[in-house]
Amino acid sequence: MNPPESRRWCLLLLGVGIGLLTVGIGYLLVVGTTLADFLVIVAGLLLVWIGFIYCFAHLSGWRE
Repeated sequence: MNPPESRRWCLLLLGVGIGLLTVGIGYLLVVGTTLADFLVIVAGLLLVWIGFIYCFAHLSGWRE
């Protein structure tokens, strides 16, 4: 995968994951917890970790 494409995927994964965490935690603080809210937070954490692993795996190609 070329560096611009890996950068795009990296930012997309991290952005969506952080967005899910923001929505899930914000809803939790304002309304209270539900199972769906918990699943949004877990999905956000999962995407952020996948994004970090993906970014570090493709970091060597970013030096160009």
